[in-house]
Formats: sequence, C-alpha cells, structure tokens
Amino acid sequence: MPSMMPSGYLDNWIPIEWDSEVIERVLKTSAVEATAQRHAMATATKRVLRSAGLTINAGKQYVTDDSDLDYVTLTARRFMARVAVDEDDLADAAMIVDTLAQRGRDWAISYGNVFDNACLATTGAENGTTVPFTSVYKSLRTTDSAVGYTADANRVAWDGTANTAYDKFSETLRLVEVGQYWDAATALVIAHPGYRDAFRRTKDDQGLPIFVQGTAGTPDTLFGIEIFWSRGAKTDTSGGISFTNTLTPNGNDLLIFVGDRSLLKLGVRSGPETRIDVSRAHDDYDDTAVKFRTRRGFKVGHQKGFSVLERTA
Repeated sequence: MPSMMPSGYLDNWIPIEWDSEVIERVLKTSAVEATAQRHAMATATKRVLRSAGLTINAGKQYVTDDSDLDYVTLTARRFMARVAVDEDDLADAAMIVDTLAQRGRDWAISYGNVFDNACLATTGAENGTTVPFTSVYKSLRTTDSAVGYTADANRVAWDGTANTAYDKFSETLRLVEVGQYWDAATALVIAHPGYRDAFRRTKDDQGLPIFVQGTAGTPDTLFGIEIFWSRGAKTDTSGGISFTNTLTPNGNDLLIFVGDRSLLKLGVRSGPETRIDVSRAHDDYDDTAVKFRTRRGFKVGHQKGFSVLERTA
C-alpha cells in the first residue's frame, strides 16, 4: 500500500527557517532566546572568556595588569518534543502543512517557557536533565569565590505588600546599577507576568507611575529600563527543585535586573529543527511522528551583573 505522505517527503532533521512563524514565536516567548548574547557551538562544550577589568594607573610608568582571564563553560543540552498525528488527518499535502505548522507553533510557545525556566529560575544544582543549567536565580543564591560573590548578595525577598513595592523594586535595581557590570544602554528587566499588577499600582513620590506600558511597538519599561515578560521566570517547589519539564511552575514570581544583556551567555549548537517519520508496517497505529529539538547552552557571565527580586507571598 503506498505511503499517505506526498512524494519527495524528507525524513531527516530539517532546520526551521529563522524568518518563520515558529521562530518569531520563540523570540516573543523566550527572554533568553530573544536577548542573550549568542555563541556558536561546534562541539558539545565551549569556553567563553570573561574578565573583571584591567589595572589602570596614572603617571609615567605603566603597571602591568596581572589578573587572569577567566572563562565560563557552555554545555549544550537537548530540549525535545515529539507528537503523533493520525495519518487519517494527513490526507493531502495541504493538511500536512497546516497540521505541522500548528504543531510547530505549539512547540515554540512551550519551548520558550521551558527554556527560560531552565535559564532563569531553576533552584536546584545543574544535573543536565531536570535542571539543565545553573540558572540566574541559582547563581545568585550560591557563593562563588572565584569571582568574589557571596550567596544572596544580589537577592531581595518581597512579601508582596503593596506599600513596600516601590522600595523593593528600587533596592533590587540599586544592587546592580552601582556595579561595574551596569550598562544603561543594554540593561534589561526580565519579569514574570505576575508582576504586572504590582507595577501598575506602584508610583513614585510625585505620584507618577514607575511602569510605562509600551505603545506602537515600543517596549514596556520599569524605571526607564526595557521589560521582557517571561512565564519561565518563576521557581517551582516540586521536590525542592524547579523541574523544567513542566510548563506551570508553582513557586515564586521573579523579577530580574540584567545590568548588561551580553552577560546572558547563550550557546547555540543546533536547531530549532524538526523531523517527520511516517508509520511502518509493523507499527500498531497509523501515526506520523513529528519531532522538534534544539540544542542550547547557557551560563551567567558574572553574578554581579544581575539582581533578583523574589516574591515570596
């Protein structure tokens, strides 16, 4: 019996075009995919150099800087999904295109949420599976003597009380804007949508809103800093860690100030890409399998370039 798929059907991994609706949805959903500094990865791991600055002196004699060039290591992890489509629903080429396009859009939104959660909000130690990366949140809650960072130095807790909101927002921003990793031109706010209401209700001493909602293509801003809303910016309490294979973490909403978005280090190994295979004679069902995957790495460039507000109630 002939295959129900059209002739010329491809069964290898096929890159998803970067001008496609799938990619556009990924970039709208994922703060990290949309804003981070990208590093091409030809292998499973890649070292990315970082520096704490150079020794500067005044006078006539040069003083040689003796600081070491440090680096972070990006490790590519797979983010995958598979769906099965009844071949009765793929009776012609037009239906194939429509069905796969819809599945691609579904994958893009889910991937954006899961990937941001992995990069921004996981609370456990990196293990490559349920916790793919050491997230921004975990990095700021962990002491790192190599860069002189003390656990929780750049974290602020907020109980959600309305009359303390302004001070908490300002305090969290101050932690990063006074440091050497602050660049007003490239600074960024990544916030869970749960903060929208608090932003709208908070005003400064002159009664002016600190949150400005963008119009006509301009971004939302907080204290004049661009906001990227991310559903992945939320911790999870299941088993004490944030399992990134869930789209609905049940923990605390996070507000992250990024002093320089180039400190979000995104490794790009491959993808997004897709693969399609029709059913075989010995399969129990006439289903066409569709796979989506991408391989990404992530690291925080320097902890002192970030601060996080955690809404605990």
